[in-house]
Amino acid sequence: MKERHILDYLDQTHQSPKLKKIFTLAFEHTLKVLGKEGDYEVSLSLVSTKEIHKLNKQYRNIDAPTDVLTFAYSEADVLPDEPINDLGSILISPEIAKKGAKKYSHPLEREMAFLFIHGLLHAFGYEHHRSEEEAEEMFALQNKILNTMPYDFFTDLSAVKKELYLAQKQSYSPYSHFAVGAIVTTKDGKRHPGFNIENAAFGASMCAERCALYHTYASGYKKDDIASLALITSSHEEIGSPCGTCRQVMSELMNLYCPVYIFNDDEKKMVETTVEDLLPYVFTPERLTK
Repeated sequence: MKERHILDYLDQTHQSPKLKKIFTLAFEHTLKVLGKEGDYEVSLSLVSTKEIHKLNKQYRNIDAPTDVLTFAYSEADVLPDEPINDLGSILISPEIAKKGAKKYSHPLEREMAFLFIHGLLHAFGYEHHRSEEEAEEMFALQNKILNTMPYDFFTDLSAVKKELYLAQKQSYSPYSHFAVGAIVTTKDGKRHPGFNIENAAFGASMCAERCALYHTYASGYKKDDIASLALITSSHEEIGSPCGTCRQVMSELMNLYCPVYIFNDDEKKMVETTVEDLLPYVFTPERLTK
């Protein structure tokens, strides 16, 4: 029987409709990472700063607003007589979340997902006020959930598509006549181009994906800074895909959950995948240990 995961969502502040999709993904992904099985329901409300201030003062004796507030019904204990496990209510102030997004220089949608995950962990009994050890555990877990969420908060695909064409035009491909362009987007919003460079000694050729990734690393970035990789090829009817060597390099220089966008030559067709899906059973540095 299919598990039920119900998000009872109420937006009193008129935010973007796409937030509901992000919250739904965050809910599903949190349950997956925590290994929770069964039926779960949670109430999520986006409220004014004034409202969250009022609730803080009334129920927590704190005369100040906070970005997120959780009222856990049973700290997510499984209740055998209940048809569904009710996690309780989570409230978020988008106004305060916007300040957090600005402070940490990341998109508002990511800050909102972060706060929702934080609230969910409280509903499951995690705490960060009682001890330093508990705080470290909770913060590490919420970062793991957020960073592995199947949602790309950073890539502006419309901008990437324009720059892919420019990268592809730089291709040096006199032998295959198969021009490829690539763009790596980093989490600071910057885009790093690459293109295929061929050589009469074929083994000395360089694919666009590796060119873009090496360009990114040469600029001082590392794998945790990378948000996505996009690729355009000369394929028209079918969409091209990275070669085996590039897939192996991507698996080491990017996180496995990073999205990969692959376009055909006129960008009318696109495949969205991940590094891990491109190379299952990946060979990692850990395999080198005896």
